[in-house]
Parts: sequence; structure tokens; C-alpha cells
Amino acid sequence: MTEEELNKAVDKLISEANEESEAAKAEYEEACRSIRFRLLERRTYRSSILENALDALKEEYDGAVLKIQSDLDESLEALYAEEGGGGSPGEGIDPDDAPYEVDYTLPMRDRYVAVKNYYLGIEDEAQALAALQEDEIAKDYLGTYYDYLLQLLLMLQQ
Repeated sequence: MTEEELNKAVDKLISEANEESEAAKAEYEEACRSIRFRLLERRTYRSSILENALDALKEEYDGAVLKIQSDLDESLEALYAEEGGGGSPGEGIDPDDAPYEVDYTLPMRDRYVAVKNYYLGIEDEAQALAALQEDEIAKDYLGTYYDYLLQLLLMLQQ
């Protein structure tokens, strides 16, 4: 598979994941509106029933987003499986400054997973996105795959 074909396949996977994520969000928001309306009709809007129902809906939505993310990760890993490692740091790049393990002998898939896991481990998604955008080591270490991680974090922002 050429790099162009790989990029098209990855873009398609990310686009599909974005669509699924948007549909899950719309479903979640509609379910929240519906439960609020039903509780208003029953005059129990300010009760703990609403809070418990919204918590359950949020948990369900978070699970759906996590599954979408996991499925995307698996699909990307399958595409990256054939990519080989190699390379060396670019000029002015010190791998020891990275907050994650940097090993240029690893296959690209393993590099991607290591950096992805680091950034997904940051609880504040906006902070994770900002940190990735400033991470010159990740840009060098991941090469073209940096953009896929960036798109994943952008998707999680929605």
C-alpha cells in the first residue's frame, strides 16, 4: 500500500469515526432533552431522579465514545502494522525531552500507540490537544502519523 493509499484509508476511518461520534452525541443530547421534558411533566425535575438519569446517560455516552475510539485505534493499528520502524531524530530534536518513551527502532504503530496513550492519559482534553500541538518531538517521531493523532484528539473535543 502506498503512502497516499494509506492516508486515504486513514482519513476514511477517521471520517467514519467522526460521524459515529457526532451521531452518538446527538443521541445523547436528545435523550437528555427527553428525560428533562418527561420529568418536567411529572413535576420531578429538581429531584435526584434527573441527576441519576443524566449520570446514567453520560456514562452510556462516554462508553460509546470510548468504543468508537477503541475501534478507530484497532483499525489504525491494523493499517500501521505493515509500517516499519527506523529513522532517527531530526535536527534539534532531543528524544530525552519527551514525556513518553521515544525509540526510533520501534515500528510506527508502536510509536503511535505510545504517544497516543500518553496524550489520552491527560484528563483535560483541551490541555492534551494544546500540548500535542506544541510537541515538536511528536511531530518528528510520528512523521505523517502525527496528523492522525491530532485528528483523534480533535474528534474527542467535539
